[in-house]
Formats: sequence, structure tokens, C-alpha cells
Amino acid sequence: MDTTSLNRIGNRLRSGDLHRALGRFKQFRTAYSYTQNMLQTLRPTAYLDRLHPRQHSLFTDIQSERYVQELRERGVSFGFSLTPSQVAEIYSFACDMPCEEPGFDGTFFAGEVVAGRLRGDRYCFRGLVQHPENCPLVQALAEDPALLNTVRRYLQYWPSKLTFHLTWTFAVDLPEAEQRKRYPPLNYHYDVAGYNFMTTYFYLTDVDADSGAHVMIERSHNQKPLHTLFGYGASPQLAQQVLNHYGADSELSIEGKAGFGFVQDPSCFHRLSAPQKGRRLLLQIRYS
Repeated sequence: MDTTSLNRIGNRLRSGDLHRALGRFKQFRTAYSYTQNMLQTLRPTAYLDRLHPRQHSLFTDIQSERYVQELRERGVSFGFSLTPSQVAEIYSFACDMPCEEPGFDGTFFAGEVVAGRLRGDRYCFRGLVQHPENCPLVQALAEDPALLNTVRRYLQYWPSKLTFHLTWTFAVDLPEAEQRKRYPPLNYHYDVAGYNFMTTYFYLTDVDADSGAHVMIERSHNQKPLHTLFGYGASPQLAQQVLNHYGADSELSIEGKAGFGFVQDPSCFHRLSAPQKGRRLLLQIRYS
């Protein structure tokens, strides 16, 4: 471990950014789950006040046991989806709400981005839809009892925080190498979204290898190269290091039609493949 990495961890601890400093370690996440589980046994219904789980699920065949087993083994699991009418509801909401792109001032609507440029001016890689929790169906998904039960079984405690991300990703007419420099999510990275965490994803547009597939390294949530635990930045150089460490056969490109859903432990290495056409819309519900 180099001095820069140690300083980065130390700075986060001193600034109070504890989850970023500690949540990257599998052993810490396991210990946190155990502690939260013990505390919640003292107030077994307290989670109802925070999560408001609904009486009936939107899904007819949630297989929590299988999802949790696959999450533990692979870091990802598939098998549930939204109906076409549900997709249309969230898609319409995303079209009608203003977006923002981190690092830039002002808001815009997804329809204003044409050929990867906002209003014919600057390149625009993504648009974060404002206040996705105001979409009734997004809120219903957050309160879905079957999804919450899956989260509870994986994390081994009821989550205390839910965050929502409804994100447009736009095809930009730049060489992919240049896109990777300008837009870090195109490079391999892992998330530290709390002391422990998992995420549900839904594609709201058809997604294939040319339209922004989510790409991940299976099983990388359980073991990482030591240097990546003590501070690193998403960069083009990291991709080859990751593939050399885990092997090319561990790379999984996740494709699916609009409505396709999956759950993932986002401490896996993952990245976005650069869209070559159209625009992708993705809903993420993150639990921590």
C-alpha cells in the first residue's frame, strides 16, 4: 500500500466519511450486518416506520432464496421484470422531469439532447432525472414487500436508507477512448454506498451491447486485489488490471428488453459500456 492510499483513507476518517473508508472492506460489511441484525432484534417492527412495506407485491414470482444465494456466489441475480405499462409510466415521468448532469450548471430535458449534444452545444453523457421518488411507481417499487424481503435476507438487516437514481445515458459521437477519459462510469469501478449495501436495477429501454449494457466482473464482491481496497480511481488502465486478475471469462455483459430487472452487490467491479446508439434509461434503487 502506498503513502497516497494511506493518506486518502486517513483523510476520509478525519472528515467523518466513515462509510467510504470502511464500507469497501468485506469483513467490515459482514460485521456491520451482524451488529445491525442484533440491534433490530430488540425492536423487530421498527423498520415498518421507515420502509412502509406494502401489503401486496407488484411481482408474482419473486424467488428471494435463489436471488440471495446467487448474490452471495456471483454478486448478481436475475429473474423479475416490470410490465410494459409499468415501463411506460416511469419512462413518461423521466421524459417530463428536468435532468441535471453532475459537474455542469442548469437543468435540461432528455429530449433536448440530440446526437449526444445538449442544445447543439456541449457533449452530454448523462442526465440524472430530478426527484425520481416523486414517481408513484418508483415509490411503490421502493416499498415492494418482496423486494424488501430479498434485501433483508441478503444484507441480514432491514435497510435504514434508500436512494433512487433514474438516469439517462446518451450516445456521444466521440471515440470510446476519449469517452472513457471524460465519463468515469465507462471505466471499471466499485461502489461504496454505505456500511453495507445492495442495488436493484431496472432497464426502462431495450439494452444491448451497443446501447449501454451494464458490465460487471462476477464474484468480485468477495475478493479484490489489495491495492484496489486502499484507494484508486476509475481509469482505463484499471480495466486491464481487473481482467488480468479475474480472467476475461468473469466479465458479464447484462442485456435485456425494457422492463428487465436484476439485483446486484455493487461492490463488484462494474462499468457502463459506451452507448453507440439512442439513449438508455435505467432505474436504480439502492439499499444501505
